[in-house]
Amino acid sequence: MCSQLLVAGWPITVQFIGMILLSRFVFVVCVWFMWALVACTPGKVEIVGETDEKQYQLAKAYQKEGRTEDALSAFLRVIDARRDAPESHFEAGYIYLQVMQNPLRAIYHFERYLEFKYNSPRATEVTQLIETAEKQFVRRLPAQPYEGELDRIDLMELVKSLRQENERLKRGWIAAQKRVQQLEHTVGDARRVSTLQSRTEELQAGASVRTQVPDPDPATVPRSYTVQSGDSLSTISRQVYGTPSRWIDIYQANRDRLASENALRVGQELRIP
Repeated sequence: MCSQLLVAGWPITVQFIGMILLSRFVFVVCVWFMWALVACTPGKVEIVGETDEKQYQLAKAYQKEGRTEDALSAFLRVIDARRDAPESHFEAGYIYLQVMQNPLRAIYHFERYLEFKYNSPRATEVTQLIETAEKQFVRRLPAQPYEGELDRIDLMELVKSLRQENERLKRGWIAAQKRVQQLEHTVGDARRVSTLQSRTEELQAGASVRTQVPDPDPATVPRSYTVQSGDSLSTISRQVYGTPSRWIDIYQANRDRLASENALRVGQELRIP
């Protein structure tokens, strides 16, 4: 028989005590394992590197097969999909320079590469490729107009200065567009305020005129009026009261005879309040 202990008068077996201790040990081990698992889990999801992109690997495969245009399209898709794609910029620039013979596009992609990897070991090579592309561009310029000048002007510096000037003009154009939009907005607000003020002044002037019209002498106001051809409640009000603004009073006094303020009939007799 199992030995027994008495705790507060209740018999508890040694086996039961062992089960309790074992369950506590298992619980501590589980808690420690979960903490270690959480602590070792990276806080951010790993982002796929550029060279691991499917389109980049597809582009490299196209290059091996000699399908240069397909490779260029794939590299450009990587550039469109990623904020940083220096390797794709390099490959695209190289294809534009060596295969497509498009030095300007090549310079653009090489410079984008240097923006991301200006300290890379390949930076010197890329700088030399930019110089090669600039020379290729200069060679395409018409020679005749510049004969005599090419001996004194460094066309490489000229190309760079023109590119800088183009960027400066572009920034100025964007700033001018924003300024024009601000001015249009300001002018529109001013026009709306002016229109509102004019309308307010007209209403105030009309109210002033109305207040200046004296009320007619009740003794001179007829008690009825026979509608003539061309009459309206406003014209009747003007004839009777000297102002067209009291047409509503005439209409209210004849609601039993008028279906609406425009339902006048020649020969119809109206009450004048």
